[in-house]
This record gives sequence, C-alpha cells and structure tokens, in this order.
Amino acid sequence: MVLIHGAMAQAQVASEASAQSSIAPSQSVAASDSGGLAGDIIVTARRREEALSRVPITVSALSNESLREKSIRSLDQLQQSVPGLTISSAGGSSNPTINIRGQDRPNLGEAAPPVVTYFADVPMNYIASIVPTYDLASVQVLKGPQGTLFGRNTTGGAVLIYPVAPNFETGGYISAGYGNYNKIEAEGAVNLPIVDEHIALRIAGQRIKRDGYVKMATGGDREDINDTSFRVSLLLQANDDLKNVTIYDDVAWHRSGDGPILTHVYGGPIALRSAALAPYYDCNVSITCDIDLAFARQQAAGVRKNWGEKHSYLRTRATGLSNTTTWNIGDITLKNIFGYRTAKTDNLAETDGVDLTLITAVNRAMLRQYTEEFQIQGSFLDDKLQTILGAFYLKSEPNGPSGLALGTFSPPSRPSMILSYRTQVSKAIFGAITYDFSGLVEGLKLDAGLRRTQDKTDSCSVGYPAIIPFDFGTPLATEDQCENGGSVVVNNTAYSTLGTQVSSKSKAWTWNIGLNYQATSDIFLYVTTRHGYRAGGVNTPLFSTTAPRSLAQFQSYSPETVQDFELGAKVAWRTGAIHGNFNIDVFRAKYKNTQRNVNGLANFDLDGDTSNDPSAGSIVINAGTSRVQGIDFDTNIYFNRNLSINAFASYNDHKYLTLGTPDILASTTAFPSTAEATAFRYAPKLTLGGGVRYEARLGEDAGNLVMNVDAYRSSRIYFGSFKDDLNLSQSAYALVNARIDWQKLMGTSVTASLYMRNIFNKTYANGAANSASSAGFASLLFAEPRMYGVQMRIEF
Repeated sequence: MVLIHGAMAQAQVASEASAQSSIAPSQSVAASDSGGLAGDIIVTARRREEALSRVPITVSALSNESLREKSIRSLDQLQQSVPGLTISSAGGSSNPTINIRGQDRPNLGEAAPPVVTYFADVPMNYIASIVPTYDLASVQVLKGPQGTLFGRNTTGGAVLIYPVAPNFETGGYISAGYGNYNKIEAEGAVNLPIVDEHIALRIAGQRIKRDGYVKMATGGDREDINDTSFRVSLLLQANDDLKNVTIYDDVAWHRSGDGPILTHVYGGPIALRSAALAPYYDCNVSITCDIDLAFARQQAAGVRKNWGEKHSYLRTRATGLSNTTTWNIGDITLKNIFGYRTAKTDNLAETDGVDLTLITAVNRAMLRQYTEEFQIQGSFLDDKLQTILGAFYLKSEPNGPSGLALGTFSPPSRPSMILSYRTQVSKAIFGAITYDFSGLVEGLKLDAGLRRTQDKTDSCSVGYPAIIPFDFGTPLATEDQCENGGSVVVNNTAYSTLGTQVSSKSKAWTWNIGLNYQATSDIFLYVTTRHGYRAGGVNTPLFSTTAPRSLAQFQSYSPETVQDFELGAKVAWRTGAIHGNFNIDVFRAKYKNTQRNVNGLANFDLDGDTSNDPSAGSIVINAGTSRVQGIDFDTNIYFNRNLSINAFASYNDHKYLTLGTPDILASTTAFPSTAEATAFRYAPKLTLGGGVRYEARLGEDAGNLVMNVDAYRSSRIYFGSFKDDLNLSQSAYALVNARIDWQKLMGTSVTASLYMRNIFNKTYANGAANSASSAGFASLLFAEPRMYGVQMRIEF
C-alpha cells in the first residue's frame, strides 16, 4: 500500500516498502525527479535498495515532511493517514493499543503483542512504547505476519520508526508553536560533522506543554500534555563500507492522566446489573452514593468534564540505547543491531470519572529489555540471488517493583495489591531469499523465508491487602521477597511475600513464500502466503483451584498461529501531462488459538480473597478460530507541478469461525458464548481517507504556499467483546484536517504554518476506560476536540 501525498519530489510524503523490510536509519525515502513530478520511490525495502513499484508486499510509510504537512504530532494520529490502522489509548496514553488487520494486544497484562513498534530497528518494550514524531526520517506501517527478515515474530504487523541520522553537513532546524488549550511547543535539531567523512553528531529535542481538554469539577484537568524528549545520535564511519551508528533517546511524560467519562449505566434493577454494585451505590438520595444520579449529572455536563480523582497522575519515562554496525565486504554485508531499553510508568487512574470510587488503580511497571540481532546479507549469481540470514535474541525483565494496587466497589473497603515480576526471553534464527527467474520468464522472481522461534516466560506474583485509605503507599515486596519469601506490614498486620511462580514455553516454525512478476514497466503483480506465530504466556497470580468459580484453567494460554494469503498489483499510468498510480491488494488470514483479553474479573471466583484475583482483573484466553479477509486500495493523481490528490480505502471483514469460550466465562457474561456474538475490538470494517495538496509558487523572493486538506472516515469501532453492546463502541465518524505552510517566507529559510485538526469539532471516543459490562457501567475515553495553532520553523 502506498500513500503519496504531494506533487513534488522534494515534498514526497509517503511511500511503500516490503512488509518484511526496513529503511536504514541513515536513509529516508527518495524519489527521482520527472519534470518536477514525483517519480518512482527508492526504498531499502528487503535490506537492499529497490524501487517502490517493485516491492512485493504492503507497507505504508510517511516521511518527516509528510508528518509536518499533516500536522501529525503523535503516533495515534497516524491512523488518519494509514488505511486499516487503529491506535487507541485504551491501555493508557503511555501504552497505546495498535490494531492491524483485526489484531491487537490486550490493553491490560503482558501478552506478546501481535503488532510490534520498532525504533531504529530495535523492538520497544510492551509498555511505554511511545515515540515522539520530531526529527524522524520515516514511519512505516507493515501489515500481516512478520519475522523472516528482522526482529520479533508478529501475527498482525509492525510499526517501524527511524530518526534522521547524522551526516557530514552542518545544519539543522528550530521550530516553535502556539495553539489552543494553551499549547506551547518547541523542538529542534543540530547536525555537526566532527571529523569530515568519519565522525558526525546529531542532537535533537522536543518540549510540548498543553492544558487538558477534560476539566475536573474538583479542580485541574485531564488529557493534558507535559512532555520532554531528546535524542543524541553518533555516526562513526571508517570508510564507505564500514560504519557504526549509536542512538540514545529519552522520553519523559508528567501528565495528569486520561479523562474517563461515564457513558452508560446498564438497564434493569441495579442488583441485576451487578450484584456487588448494588449495596454501595443504589441509595437513591445522593450523587455521592447513587450511580444513576451520578450518571444523570455526567450526561448533563457532556464529555469534557468529569468528577474523577483529583490527584490522578501519569508519569512515564522511557529510554533507549541502540548501536548498529554495518560492514560491506564485496557481495556480503554484515549487520549487527544491539538494543537496550528501559521503561517506567506510574499511573493513578480510575475508570469511571465520577466521585463514587467504582474502580481505581495505581499501576507501576519498571522494565529493562536487551535485544541483539545479527544479519548476513548477500548477493550472488550476478545478483540473481539475494539472501539474508539472521539471529535474534530478546530478554525483558523487571527493573524494580512492578505491580497494581486495585480498589473496586466489591467491596470498597478492601483494596488489594498484586505484584507481578515477569521475565520473557525470545530466541530466533531466520533467513530469506529472492531469486530472479528472468532467464525463464522475464520479470519473474521468487521470495521465500523461514524462521524458528522459541519463547519462555517466568513469573512470580504475590498479592496482599493495600492500605486504607487506598493508596500506593502500601509497602512493595521486591522480586527477591516474591521468589524467596519475606513479609510486609499493611494496616498494622504482617503479610507473607512468598509468591507463586508459574512458567510458560512455546516454539514454532514460521515461513513465507511468494512470487512477484513485472508484467510491464508499469504493472507489477505479486502473490504471497505466510505462516505466523505469537507466543503463549501465563496469567497471574496463581488462581485458586477450590474457588466457587475457579480460574485455574486459565493460568496459561497457548500460542496463536495464523496462515494468510495476499494478492496484489501496483500500476502506474499517464494521460498527457496527468499521471498517477494505484495499488490494490486482497488478503485472507485464518487464526487459530486466537488470543483475546477478558476484563472485569476482580472477585470473579467468589472466594472473597482479592490476593488471588487476576492482575488488573484481566486475563488472556484462547478464544478459538477466527478469520480476517479484506481489500486495501489507494490511488494518487498528479495533475501538474502544483496539484495532486490521493485517496485510500481499507475493508476488513472479521469473523470468529469457532469460539472456545468455557461455560464459566460465557455463563457469567464475562465473554460472549457464541462466535456470532463476538466482536473484534478496535477493528473497524471500513476506513476511508484522502487529501488534496496544492502548491502556489509566489516567486523567488516571496516563497511558496503549500496547502493540504485531508479527510478520514471510520466505520463503527467496538471497544468490548460483545457485538450487541453498542454502549462499548463508537459509531461511524468522519474528520477533516487542514494546514497551510508558507515555505521560504520572503526568500528566507523560514516556514510559517497555520493548522487545524478536527475542523468540524467532531466528538468521538477512541477507547474504553472500562470495557467490563459486568461491572454495571461503561466509560469511554474521548479523542481531542478541534485543535489549531501556528508554528514557525527555521532551517539552517
């Protein structure tokens, strides 16, 4: 899939590469110049330079220029420019849920993700996988199973993010802006050649501060921004064949947190809605003790005000160190990618937005992750045979106390602390080839790849009461205390910290094979099939085997596998001065042992012991067999040097074929009982989009005006697992954005910009704060209202 938003080569804003590829950190997309019009895109797709129109799998990519022209300031806004991509804050703003082709990771817990985010070829932690969009070379969205060419195994896709790399020219930029909600932003980068042709340094940073758009009746606001980020990149180059790039990045968030809005109280007598809820919040006399009265107040106030916890907060810190060495030896290239990442998040959140203390959680996670990847790339037989062989290793482990203090209405006087220390290890070897059969059939090539992956998870968890009043001031058992025993004192009572330890192992062969055919100079066809895998895992803590509704059968879950098939075509055309292209692919994928999240399980087992309730009231189960099929299409038309348009569409038909939901979940409405009743979360069936770009040349001394208008539409999105529960969904909605850039202002290196996102101020939800309907209420998180501002950028 290709998105090309622009008419001029130097303003090329989108491209496509192989779905199992990456653009090297030192490179960005490039285009040949054809009379000033955008020509063919050159990408380092499958670890080598290839023309975009000859890459045989789907990926959408946006350049730095594209991100600016579309006013994309956070990764969640990518979905308005990439068909079939959904990014939600359901797991919290610092832990986004990314969905591609119906696959997303649980918004709670530590299951292996079906979509992995990479920064500079290094996979990010499963928490705090946030990357600011400043000073980037490209962002790519890959669709379908990944793994035979790089990184970690996935069943849904990957998001690849590459920063601008150092070079041997002095330069950089500074940028500042101001917008509504008192938004103040500043960023910049400087590139310094230290030793010509040998050492270069690039330093970049960003600071953004903005008030929140959900006002709290108790004072303050939510959905604010208070972020600081910086990045340092060092290039060491012995010669054209041997170079090393080291990147350190740091992101710090100090926000007030998300702003949940109570949007529904389920009908019928409150005792039927939730037996646990009725004794505490059905007094019928005061908002402080009656959920129906609190809901009526929220409805009158709208979705930009709530009565939530005044002292909520979201503190996140993510750091990364990557080192990439590339050595070309004739027809062989050796590449080593080392990564070390840390993530820490501390979040006091509640799910209802009212002052009833329904469900409140303090979540703290501290992780460190090591990755190592080595590749041998080769070109043989007069370049007819292209090969890659590689090995991958990942270890994620605790880096301090990690756990969840959970306070619920069932009952409100017994909040619990559940600590979970989890170590995950993934090992793999992989290889792929491309062979040119042009000697037999001109333009015909074969692609094939194979991977062997082994995964292991070891977990120790322990639970005990939290302090009263509810707070994260409860003493935290360390990993050593969990594994070897000890005690903590809570509410003047000593509790043992000896935890329960569970493990899970899984392994699989995955592969892909395909043919691509350059039928003419303007028509490229391809077909491929892939077998993908996602690791199994464990749920924590150790569940009681004697509880009235025991969850012991869900202590672990099996790997998920997928077999997909994809057929595509890329076509270029010209009629006089007008030219363009269109790209289309159809796909079908079948998933077995589909991994899905089940929420709302606090006190589910009815044993009265909160210490053995699932962490965050959530588990992962294998939900049976599912099928996803659909079609992606995009087109670009260039009328002249000044005017171009683009449009895209993605249709995804999701369906469960069989459902393996045990009766214990179905009978208690924790999860649907039939395949027909089960929804795919965060996976709209149809997304549409498009844009117009017009450039007015004002003259050499005046500069250029570049105007962009783009629109996006999504069909209904389900936030829960039940198709018939539309309260946990967002109906179809459409957005329009616009931006004007005055480039080379009056002959200078200054660009002045005016932007507006969500022009018509559409109110829509982008995730659920509470998706467990068994709790008796639903609450949603709402996306940004109309946002506008001005920016000034100076390049030097």
